[in-house]
Amino acid sequence: MQKATLLILSVFLGLGSFGQSLELSLREAKQMAIDSSYSTRNARYNTAKKKEEVREVLSIGLPQVNAQAELQNFLDLPVSLIPSEFTGGQPGEFDEVQFGTQYNLTAQVSASQLLFDGTYFIGLKASRVVVELSRNEEKKTEQEIKLSVAEAYHSVLLAEENARILEDNLENINQTLEETQKLYESGFTEEQDVDQLLLNKNQIQVNLDNTQRIYEISARSLNFIIGLPIETELKLTDNIESLVAMSNDREYLERDPNLETHPDLMLAKTNREIQELTVKGEKAAYYPSLSAFFNHQQVGQRNQFNFTDTEEPWFPTTIVGATLNIPIWSSFERQAKVRQAQIGLEQSEMQLRQTRENLALDMQRARSNYQNALKVYQNQKSSVELAQRILDKTTIKYKEGVVTSLELNVAQSQLLQEQSNAIQAAFELLSAKQELDRALNIF
Repeated sequence: MQKATLLILSVFLGLGSFGQSLELSLREAKQMAIDSSYSTRNARYNTAKKKEEVREVLSIGLPQVNAQAELQNFLDLPVSLIPSEFTGGQPGEFDEVQFGTQYNLTAQVSASQLLFDGTYFIGLKASRVVVELSRNEEKKTEQEIKLSVAEAYHSVLLAEENARILEDNLENINQTLEETQKLYESGFTEEQDVDQLLLNKNQIQVNLDNTQRIYEISARSLNFIIGLPIETELKLTDNIESLVAMSNDREYLERDPNLETHPDLMLAKTNREIQELTVKGEKAAYYPSLSAFFNHQQVGQRNQFNFTDTEEPWFPTTIVGATLNIPIWSSFERQAKVRQAQIGLEQSEMQLRQTRENLALDMQRARSNYQNALKVYQNQKSSVELAQRILDKTTIKYKEGVVTSLELNVAQSQLLQEQSNAIQAAFELLSAKQELDRALNIF
């Protein structure tokens, strides 16, 4: 983490000070995304919030102390009626009397302590498991962001390589066009041959312009996924050939999967643990709960607002006690909650089994896709070499006047198509490797 932080710091200092482009390998891009992408930062925020929720639950079982002060100013004192005979009057009649003082100030301190509550202890353990769930979600987010970075990185390389291929083809066709133009001016070829080459040149130029636009969008998308400003100029140090070379490993297919620590399986396990604690928590609601409390208050009663006068009396009240709550009858509410929790536990166990089987199936599917993508790429490389030989021979024949410009156009288009197919096959091979990495859990 420290190394990645230093990398990010040096990146921004370098960009700000010198305005240079940022050089990144695929591995560095993935690490930077883990530290600075919006997805991973959001996941870390969620984990931090869950940790604070644990502290919140923990505080429920710790002493709770509160202070309160209340000032009353009776603009009109309450009137009470007492029988007149108490003061020597006639029976059946009442006298109006007022009790109390105009100003009353009450200050009190209260404290409580939970002594026993089964749901509290289960809830505390469950809250800690929820933190673990959040950590597993964070790991899954890191895995997904690595896949997203790799896909975006590959897309930039694909656009970059396509642009290079188109530029090479454009250069070649310009050379052929120049030679054909001279032959036409000398009367050794027809105008149609020149027009055909011009048409090919225009088509390649249109494709090149479109590919360059795709490259710009792909590069900005990669910046966004990593968490960099989208205007950052990136220079990718890896290329398609080097990445494909790392993917072309037969031993790679024989690697054993590490499924027990796979984020998806860890999430399913944690979810089952939460459901187990939920069942225990609902059953704990049948148990009594016990808490202790303390309350002390001082009451000052004055007809003058002189509460700071130490000579005036204050009247204390102190209470110490305990509260025992015994659940007796809830009209089947608690029973229904326990049953719901048990059903949730059974569902989580089923989902855990489903996750295991799904991961095993994903591994087999990913291996098959990778093997197929590897074969397609190898075959496509052979097709490019074959198309290049065909074009070379056709170009020689065209210069010798043996074939027409239409045949040359077919050979050029065929090579361009095979080159594009080869780049696409490489991209699909790299994507298949990323999916197999995820299935094997070897990120």
